[in-house]
Amino acid sequence: MPEITGGCLCGRVRYTITGEPAASLICHCRDCQHFTGSAFSAGTVFPTSSVKIQGDIKTFDVVGGSGKAVHRYFCPNCGSGIGGAVDVSPGNMIVLAGSLDDPNAFVPTVEVYCVSAQPWVHAESERPRLPTTGRN
Repeated sequence: MPEITGGCLCGRVRYTITGEPAASLICHCRDCQHFTGSAFSAGTVFPTSSVKIQGDIKTFDVVGGSGKAVHRYFCPNCGSGIGGAVDVSPGNMIVLAGSLDDPNAFVPTVEVYCVSAQPWVHAESERPRLPTTGRN
């Protein structure tokens, strides 16, 4: 199994992941835009059991578009987003691609919440672009 590593900007939070991702996506929802301070978030989904986090993280919880909780994980020192979890997909963790030591390994396969995509973001690709997640 490959080992994937990453962490926050200041280095106080580090993680190691073993195994293959279940999915890789780009999310255009407004909450992800606010969390990343950008036009979207880019994340890879792994089973929570395969992610080992070293250091303290803070969590900020909100209700997502599904009506279920979204848990956002970040470094309490530098504020860098690490990832999160969504109650609509229990047992999984989303790791933000920008926190990977090698973000070149990130290859998104789908874009979600494209209804909220900024009009100046033009993703010219063959990957599916869904107006929401397609989940309830």
